[in-house]
Amino acid sequence: MSEQHPNSPVLGGLPLVLIVLGAFALILATFMPPVTGGHGWRWVVVGGSVVQCVGWLLLGRRLARQRGGAR
Repeated sequence: MSEQHPNSPVLGGLPLVLIVLGAFALILATFMPPVTGGHGWRWVVVGGSVVQCVGWLLLGRRLARQRGGAR
């Protein structure tokens, strides 16, 4: 069995996908409340923010490993 590295191609783009999905959710939650009149969009903001934060943290961790750790 092959050992998977943190920068494996399988999960290499996952942080960027999470960042884009979080941004899309935030944009959607900004423009949809006037259209639908609902108040449930605040949970979409919370979820999008969490997803985007996780994406940025994963990307930062990957970049720190490429540079050789914290300085």
